[in-house]
Amino acid sequence: MYGFLRLYGCNGQRMKLRKVIIPIVLALFSPFGMKGQEYRFELGLSGGMSAYMGEANTDKPLMDPNLSYGLMGRYNLSGNMALKAQLDVVGISGEVGEPADGYFKGENIGFKRNLTDFSFMFELGFSNYGVPSYMPGSSWICPYLTVGLGVTGYQSDKKKVIPHIPFGAGVKMKALPRLNVGCEWLFNKTLADDLDYAKGSTGFQLDNSWTGTKVWNKNKDWYSVLMLYVTLDLWGTSSECYR
Repeated sequence: MYGFLRLYGCNGQRMKLRKVIIPIVLALFSPFGMKGQEYRFELGLSGGMSAYMGEANTDKPLMDPNLSYGLMGRYNLSGNMALKAQLDVVGISGEVGEPADGYFKGENIGFKRNLTDFSFMFELGFSNYGVPSYMPGSSWICPYLTVGLGVTGYQSDKKKVIPHIPFGAGVKMKALPRLNVGCEWLFNKTLADDLDYAKGSTGFQLDNSWTGTKVWNKNKDWYSVLMLYVTLDLWGTSSECYR
């Protein structure tokens, strides 16, 4: 009798667990979990590498890469247009090494810091993104361009928040009917010149007061972010079946 009750208890727990797990699996991994719906909102995570461009690095977009990670939300306006918000922690670093005689006083300095990046962007795709079996004419994969506005928070000689202009390109695809994966490369043009502030320097900083060789990005710093991301479709807007 005890053995029967013990077996029944284990089976009962298994049945409860199955009742929770099976609907989740069907929703995420099966086309039938979509019920033919169109989804407007996505939420997910991103991760990758980031790098600085400025006086200490004038022409190499991914020189001295650092870790970047964050959250992403996307609101799909249509099959090829979307609005996107991102909140990221972006690492940057750089160093002026030997020879440094092209710089004021010939001083060798380095820096390393994290930036907090919030960006709001418009995304334009080159195909109608979706699940072809439910939306005829749509594609599982969609390359896109993106541009927007954002703010960057960081610590140089003091805490600062500055505007920046993000723009770039990417590609996204339906790994599963409600699961999206993508790769994106963003360039961020800031309106500041002290992202490369070097704590502990004897007075020389990589800002617009030095008299080194003139380059296109001399007086305003940039940073780029190359990332992979995963998002989940959340907001179903209709139960219409497109097939």
